[in-house]
Order: sequence, then structure tokens, then C-alpha cells
Amino acid sequence: MTNDPHSRQSVHNSDGGTVYANQGGDQTIYTESVKDHLQNGLMALKGRMYAKAVAEFEEFLSDARKIGAQKMPEAQRDLATGHFCAALAMLDGRPPNDRSPEQIDRVEAHVEQAIGYGDVVVTHQANVLWALVKDDYYTAIGMQPKPPAAGDLAASIGQLQPTQLEPLVTHVRRAQGRTFKLLQARAGELGMVAAAEPEQAPVVRDFDPGRGDAVRRYFVRTPRHRSPAPGAIALAVTALCVAFAAWAHDIRSLLPLAIAYFAGKWGWQKVRQYRTYLERYAAAEPKPSDAQMDAWLQQDIAALQLKASRQVRLVATTKHEGGDLVYPIQAVVGVPSPAGAIVDSLRVRRGDDHRWRANHYDVLIMFLTNDLISLYRCALDFHTGEPVYEQLTEWHYRDIVGVSTDRIPMPASITALFRKVDELFEHDVDGEKEKYADIPYAQEFTISIVNGQRVNLNTGFGETLGADNEIAWLNNERALTIIKKMVRARHASA
Repeated sequence: MTNDPHSRQSVHNSDGGTVYANQGGDQTIYTESVKDHLQNGLMALKGRMYAKAVAEFEEFLSDARKIGAQKMPEAQRDLATGHFCAALAMLDGRPPNDRSPEQIDRVEAHVEQAIGYGDVVVTHQANVLWALVKDDYYTAIGMQPKPPAAGDLAASIGQLQPTQLEPLVTHVRRAQGRTFKLLQARAGELGMVAAAEPEQAPVVRDFDPGRGDAVRRYFVRTPRHRSPAPGAIALAVTALCVAFAAWAHDIRSLLPLAIAYFAGKWGWQKVRQYRTYLERYAAAEPKPSDAQMDAWLQQDIAALQLKASRQVRLVATTKHEGGDLVYPIQAVVGVPSPAGAIVDSLRVRRGDDHRWRANHYDVLIMFLTNDLISLYRCALDFHTGEPVYEQLTEWHYRDIVGVSTDRIPMPASITALFRKVDELFEHDVDGEKEKYADIPYAQEFTISIVNGQRVNLNTGFGETLGADNEIAWLNNERALTIIKKMVRARHASA
């Protein structure tokens, strides 16, 4: 028997636990109830119940410390596994860069403790996880991580077998950087199929090189029809009068010459007016139809949704489809208040269906997850279908104090725009000219934030609220209903 006071012997007690005793006489029970937390955490992690998994792993580690399991050689792998899996679950199945600084601090603390136990297998797993965090959370946004370097840690990828690689491949998604690419390549070499993330179908957009000119023509007034006949007849009369005067060559030629002078002057004026009409007509026609304008807008919004989902780094499908959202992507479209670079180029027009269309749009795309609403906002240049002035924000539902659509007095900036439109574009309704500047009310979509901030878009103009006065985008009302539902639900559960 050894004389080492720290040597241990073990027997099973009647409680189902394992009793570890050293020769000094102290006893510690590494009970099955402690290990149950570890097993429950592993099951929760497998089912992607990340919050429950974190709670179970940390409960296991806390109970294990209380009984001194960190001093037991037999418990070392369990403890290392608990720390590694807790760190993995804290990422919540999202890229490390989506986590807060406090969350990353906790992840790294668990990773370092997992490595500290010196278990060969878990150390390699923890090294890879740490390298993924360093690449995606620090390096990807220009921060310098502390040593060890991600490249050195990533060398552990080659030491992992399929069963050891599987947790990393399954639970770390959409990370940026060299380590994630190496991880995917290693999984491919081993014949592993990663948990497939739902892919958004690519947006098919009609390429129309003439779209820019077509959109411009849509907002240019088509001049009233002008016939070339008056000018042509007047010039013909002029020619006949001159010919008669030349033939007569006497006093009788004075009257035809006078007629020729005035008819020619009047006829030439009409010819010039007709040429101007042709130029203005060519600048205004052919116009795209309302349906074509709406088809372009549908394609543009679909492309913006795909782009925005990449920027907010979400799998932008619903949870039952394997994504991050509780509702499909919602888009609200309005007319921007004239400002900045578009103040002189913004044009609006009410189409034959009485819906408003513009050559620049204010677009708000919303991603609704269980806890947060992510907002992508941009000004859409409708001539090109490309966004400008992009903005990303994110709010907890509890921070949203109101969502509404209201009828408000017409903003002065919009009234000034409509006066300009009245001058440039005349729209006839039942034979009477409609004056946009006389429209008294705007329709406003508003999200109010607890700190006093407001997200608001002009979604229509007219006498009353209603479909006939809205922007030619049919999803605005549905988006309002869905956001209200989520805000109410989260406030009620708070």
C-alpha cells in the first residue's frame, strides 16, 4: 500500500454514487446525481435546446466543484467535457460574432478551463472552438485577439475524428475566417454531412438595360396630343401664295405675299411646337405599365431581403423550416421624405390603380426572432434597383412601446415635393386636373422605441386611410399586424 497521503481508493456506496477515499480518511462522493446534469446537458445540446444545455452543464460543474471532483483523476474528462460543451452551447447555434462581449468572455473562460484539464481529446475540441471564436468575433471585425493565435489552435482540427468533430460541425454555423473553412474541409474529408442550413433561393431578376430610362419616363408628363396638320397646311398655303405672287408679278401679288408672310410665320411656329411636342413625347413614352413597375419592385425587395439576411447574419427562414425566424421576413415600403442627395430627384405619381409609386423608396426589412427584431433600412434607387443609405439596427421587443399606422397632416417636405410634381406632371382624373399639393393627409407607419427614437415611413397619401391611398406594395398592413402581435406577446410574457 502506498504511503502517498493523496492516493485514493474507491468503493460504491448504497446511494448509487462512487466513494473516493484517501488514506487520510476524508471521503467524497461523486454521485450519479451530479453526473446526471452532464448527461442532461448533452441531451439538451443534441436537441439544440441551448439555454437548457448551458444551465445543466453549469449546474454539473458547480456541484462537481462542491464535492472536489477537480481533484479526482476519474472525473477530469467529464469536467473538461462540461466546460467545452457549456462554451459550445453558449454560442446558441449562432456565429460567435453575434454574441455580446459578456457572452464571449464566458465562452472563452469555459474554453480555457476545458483546456486546463489536459484531456487530449477535449483539448483539441476546445482549441478548435477557441480558434473559431478568435476568427469570427475578433479578427473578422478588426480586433486583435489575445494569444494563443487562432492559426496555432486550428492545428487541432487534423487531430479530431468524426465523433469528436461532430459537435463543432453541428453547433457552430456561418462563422467567418480560416478556421471555419478548415473545419468544413476536414468534415468533407471524413465524409461527414454537416447539419444543412436552409438555403434561400437565389433571386431571379429581369435584366433590362432600358429600365433606368423606363422608370424616368414613368414620372415624366406625357404632353397632350398635338397634330402636325395645322403647321403643314399653313406652310402649304404659304408656298401657294408665294407661287401665285411669282406668277402674277403685278399688283395682284401684294395680297398673296401678305398672306404668305403671316401664314408662314404662324405655320413655322406650329412646326416648331410640333417638334417640341415630339421631343417631349419621346422623353415620356413609352411608359412602363403599373404592373411592370410593381414587378420590378417585387424583385428589388426580394433581392434586398436576401442581402439584408446576410448582413444581419440570420438564417432567414422560419424555425419550422430550420431557420432563425418566428415569422417570414416582413418588408414595409414607403416614400422617403425629400432630403439629402435625392431631394431634387425624388418623383412620385399615382398610377391608374390609384396607388402611389416613386422613383426612390424608403424600405424597411424586418427579421423577427424569438427575442429580437432586426431592422435593415435603405433608400432604394428604383432606376437601378440598388440600395443606398443602408442602416442596420436591432431591438428587444420590450424596447418597442408602440407600432401603428396613422393619418397625419401632410409633412411640409412632402407638400413641397407635390408642388414640384404638379408643375412637372399633370394627372387627369375625369377631365379635371388632380393637384397633388392639395392632398391633406399622409399615411405613416411608425415603430416607437422606449428611448424616444422613432422609425417611421410615409406609406400613402390621400383624404383617408385606405388601400386606394397606399404605396403600391401590398405587404405593409400585414407587416403591421405581425409586429403588433409579437410585441404584445413579448410584453405579456415579460
